[in-house]
Amino acid sequence: MDLSSRLLLLAEVVDAGSFTRAADLRHVDRSVISRQIRHLEKELEVRLFNRSTRVVHLTDAGREIYQRALRLRTALEDARHVAEAYQSEPRGVLRINAPTDFGRRYVAPAAGLFMRRFKDIRVELQLDNAYVDVIAGGYDLVIRISEPQDSSLIARPLARNHQVICASPEFIQRHGMPESVEALLLLPATTYSRDDLSVDYLHYYNEDNRIVRGALNPRFRTNDPEVMIRAMLVGLCYGVMSAFMLEDAFREGRLFPILPELQLAPSPDIHMVYPHREFMTLKTRRFIECLQEIVGDPPVWERNMPKIGMLQGYNPLT
Repeated sequence: MDLSSRLLLLAEVVDAGSFTRAADLRHVDRSVISRQIRHLEKELEVRLFNRSTRVVHLTDAGREIYQRALRLRTALEDARHVAEAYQSEPRGVLRINAPTDFGRRYVAPAAGLFMRRFKDIRVELQLDNAYVDVIAGGYDLVIRISEPQDSSLIARPLARNHQVICASPEFIQRHGMPESVEALLLLPATTYSRDDLSVDYLHYYNEDNRIVRGALNPRFRTNDPEVMIRAMLVGLCYGVMSAFMLEDAFREGRLFPILPELQLAPSPDIHMVYPHREFMTLKTRRFIECLQEIVGDPPVWERNMPKIGMLQGYNPLT
């Protein structure tokens, strides 16, 4: 192992938090990692870690050299990305993370299209509604339904995440059609809920054009939007859902809008998020093209949902 390789190993040990964890990630014995770090210390003639029986801490010199190791790693990654940008076709592995329901409906078909077009590519698609770390997770692309927050990442809008209040004909037959937002909030609703989040409220514009928050009456909570739709289809509850999940049910008349004139507060758009690099990898660029083709502009669900432009203050992404 040369100096560059050992510096990269140093960065891995620090990022992993321990020699043991770094060894596990490399599938080698801990003694291999320790021996290479000792060789690095000998080569640089400086102590990098203050060791104890359980914990390793960087020395002052170790912290500075670790920062140089990170720069080396970034430079090597950039060199690889530059080379990939000049390849004729994507190769290697593309790692993607997406919200479960959007991923099933649109990202997975885009991955299929991508792999049919490019034979030397493999795709790893993780579907997860939790917030993931793009860099630490090693993802090439992450789909998020949220506002961009991390300035070290690039976030490109993919589509408007328009929200629609809707119910089944059975629900309306049982409860009647609400004629005001106050009447709506008294009716049984299905809401999204997980350990760290419960969406039991409705943000909408009042008569003074101010955003107010109304408390929903949750009869059925779940962390699965698909299950929310099933509860709505059988007439148990009404719900507030993203339009991209409602295309089929609206077209088939199994769900229809409630209070279409009520303008909801804007919800975060659907974004494509990837690491901030001078050169986007060819595989990421080609996959984004496939995803945009599958989603369309305007998005396919908006084109296929009757009269979506009249629902809940619809405003297409510009």
